[in-house]
Amino acid sequence: MDVAEVNRAADLALEGKVRQLVEAHGGGITVEVNDEGDAHISFKGRCRACPSAPVTMGALVRPALLQVEGVRSVSREGGVSRFAEERIARMFGIKEEQQS
Repeated sequence: MDVAEVNRAADLALEGKVRQLVEAHGGGITVEVNDEGDAHISFKGRCRACPSAPVTMGALVRPALLQVEGVRSVSREGGVSRFAEERIARMFGIKEEQQS
C-alpha cells in the first residue's frame, strides 16, 4: 500500500465516532502518515488545548489508527508521551494491536 492509500485509510479510520466526538467539542482532527508509517495527529480548535486530549488519543485515536494497514506508530505534537497514552488505553481496556 502506498503512502497516499495509507493516508486515505487513516483518515477514514477517524470518521464516525472519533470525528463526531472531536467536532461536538468544537474541534477538529487531522492525520498525516509519512513513508515510514508514522501517523502524526493534529487537534484543531478547542481540542488543541483540551486537557482531555490525551484520553481521546489513548482511548480512541491511537487504537483506531493502529488498525490501519501501514500505520506503525501514532504521535501528536505537544501531547503526552506514547507511554502515557498506552497506559490510558490499558485503563480503558483497549488492546492496541499494530498491523504489520
